[in-house]
Amino acid sequence: MNIPIIRLSRKTALLLGSLLTCLLVYAVLTPKAAAAGFRDVPASHWAYESISHMSARGLIQGSGGNFHPNEPVSQQAFLSMVCRAAGLDDRNLQSGDNWADPAMAYAFYQGWCEEDEINRSSRAKPISRELAAKLLINALFHQELGRYAPPSFRDAGQISQDRRPYVETAAALDLLNGYDNDCFRPQSSLTRAAAAALLSRALARLEADHPAAGASLQVPVLMYHDISYLGQGYSKTPEIFERQMQELKDAGFHTVSYSQLVDYVERGTALPGKPIVISIDDGYRTNYTYAFPILKKLDMKAEISLIGAAIQYSSWGLKWDEIQEMAASGLVSFQCHTFFMHGNYTAEGGRLGVLKAKNESWQAYTEALGADTVKALDMLETKTGTRPIAYTYPMGKWNQLAEAMVSSLDCKVTVTTKDGVAEVRQGDPSSLHLMDRIGMDFLNGSVLKVLRRYGYRG
Repeated sequence: MNIPIIRLSRKTALLLGSLLTCLLVYAVLTPKAAAAGFRDVPASHWAYESISHMSARGLIQGSGGNFHPNEPVSQQAFLSMVCRAAGLDDRNLQSGDNWADPAMAYAFYQGWCEEDEINRSSRAKPISRELAAKLLINALFHQELGRYAPPSFRDAGQISQDRRPYVETAAALDLLNGYDNDCFRPQSSLTRAAAAALLSRALARLEADHPAAGASLQVPVLMYHDISYLGQGYSKTPEIFERQMQELKDAGFHTVSYSQLVDYVERGTALPGKPIVISIDDGYRTNYTYAFPILKKLDMKAEISLIGAAIQYSSWGLKWDEIQEMAASGLVSFQCHTFFMHGNYTAEGGRLGVLKAKNESWQAYTEALGADTVKALDMLETKTGTRPIAYTYPMGKWNQLAEAMVSSLDCKVTVTTKDGVAEVRQGDPSSLHLMDRIGMDFLNGSVLKVLRRYGYRG
């Protein structure tokens, strides 16, 4: 089949870039399974290469050393495969009979399918070819819908009306074709081998034009909180903060923003010598009172991650006029630190940061996390004129669903509290995710010695 040349709009290109980021993040975080290690998939099997490739990337699994390639793939198993291809590693999120709940919750939130299409009573049943097309296109190729003329399947009238656009797109992209008799057989099942081959074709198409990873560069990310004279907790005096900033400047370091790191990774835009990020968490008002004058004096940049609710409701948080003044200076960027998911409420049965509460359903959790993130991102964009591109995990706590969620909401950078020197790589968006930082709150001496302690080589 001849595939037409596709010219992507800017919006489509951004969506595709976000998806490729998810794919690369997944590849980095996922332990590699033994390629083609299934007793029932010999090298002569027609789908051997696809099964080997997908197994090596951790997108498919077998049981007892077998893959069962000729058995129908269930709705929940295929959905799980698609989730993994789209960046959500669901394998360690839920065990037991409800192992597919995280994938289902994520699919419902993203709008890949309706709740009456995959549910507890149907999810163990074989998936139909038309439903498989809907899930795959919505998850990986939604931007392609409506671009192609309908194929002329003899049984086109048997394809469900609401699924017809997905079948048409999957066929036009040469992902899921008809049979020799020009029939699609929309209600027929999909074997596990066919599912692996389908995913392999889909990812090959997505990644065909993605550049290979190139040069890498160490970029330390220093983490601060309160710059004040409080003298307890996470506070650091302005004098110590200024001394550490001056030490960095004298040593030839150049502070950079997260957006500069994104440009380096995505476009190869050069970074200045000895790049370093100054990150400040929570949004204390003292960031404006004490830290901002020091940054202006030394002409240094910083990234402040704000707790959305703190701006409106706390006595210690920054005010909007202060945030807007700092943003207008060009020295300070503001990023997402949740709207109201920063606390530890586990004693009351609640959540820790952005993690799921013990008795919370995966669907309720996904909806809550999505609503909180969107609220914070929208608010900061409205007030500052710039949408955040980074997500700072409270207390450094995260899970695979949270990482997939914030990535799908165009947060190209995520950072933790794990001590270490971050390293970014051109052409590898995954290097911008789950970045290490160096906690400086209780380190008041030489910052250069701290950098060397954590393996900085510059």
